[in-house]
Amino acid sequence: MKNPTRSYAYRGGNAQLVGILMVIGALCAAAVAGYAIWTLTQGPQSGQTQNPSDVGLVDPMDGNQGSIAATESIEEILGAVQVYVRNNQNGQALTVLEHAVAQYAGDQELRFALGDLYMIENRHRDAYGQYIAGIEIGPSTAVAEFTAGTLANMLDKLELAEMHYSKSMGMDPTNPDTPAFLAAIQIKMNQLVNAKINLAIAGKLAPENARIFAMRSEIALRENKLNIALDQIRKARAIDPDSLGWVLQEARVLKRDRKPEEAINLMTALPEDQLEVVEAAMILAECYGMLGRPGDAASRLIDVAKKNPDDGKLAFDVALWLERAGERADAIAWATKAKTLGHANAQSWIESLD
Repeated sequence: MKNPTRSYAYRGGNAQLVGILMVIGALCAAAVAGYAIWTLTQGPQSGQTQNPSDVGLVDPMDGNQGSIAATESIEEILGAVQVYVRNNQNGQALTVLEHAVAQYAGDQELRFALGDLYMIENRHRDAYGQYIAGIEIGPSTAVAEFTAGTLANMLDKLELAEMHYSKSMGMDPTNPDTPAFLAAIQIKMNQLVNAKINLAIAGKLAPENARIFAMRSEIALRENKLNIALDQIRKARAIDPDSLGWVLQEARVLKRDRKPEEAINLMTALPEDQLEVVEAAMILAECYGMLGRPGDAASRLIDVAKKNPDDGKLAFDVALWLERAGERADAIAWATKAKTLGHANAQSWIESLD
């Protein structure tokens, strides 16, 4: 089959600026799809297509599974896909791209574009597969490896994520995000020495990056160096005072340092909607427990559990605190709810109360 024509440069991957919020010890992928949408809605560098029919694309809804286009221009195919995405017609865009990849399996640009669209659809395994295919077609780039690393992390393939981020950093040693994200993976893998090395690199490239201080705090906390952990997280909060993650990290450090009252004062200054975050409620309950106030711990968790009715672990934790507060009947009721939600230990715990 004849090679498709092209009139603009390969992107070589496009998620270097993926807005993934890096919370301590982990990466959250909340903005990956958002960045993929931004990428796919940018017009081609020349000859932008305004209507998919302008390039003779088969209507994805008419059941015709034949040739995807009268033209063989990848630029025009991608232009049509961009129009579909801008019009929130992701199903049509997906059909066009999947057919295009089937027809031009060796085209890197189409592979990355399909990977981006799978990201939008939260099909991260499929997205990773397309990025790997694109990287194997070559040439690979720092951006493509960064994206593959992010997707591998989202799939909990930490060794692969580490490999991709390392390759990305080797290709572009000037981007501070890459060693920072690599360090986050290494913290998850408990490779703290390597994480420190990469955080030092990231810190030189971006000395005012709050995430770097926060990750240093997490490492110090794991090493039980509490003064360092507190100092580093407070530096992070000075840079980014509105981050809930940094407040929770400081509260965790204070709790470990047996300063539950300080942790409670810190957290209860938060807006109520942030206190309803499950992790925040759990830390607060633990601090109340350290002060011998199991009733307050249970009350805090009950409020949050009612807003998360499918969380079996949370229901079981409510039961534990209620039992410590002497409210056995209510504790059994919550443990029974946890059992219904599939909590593995709820039934045996109920039986142990007899």
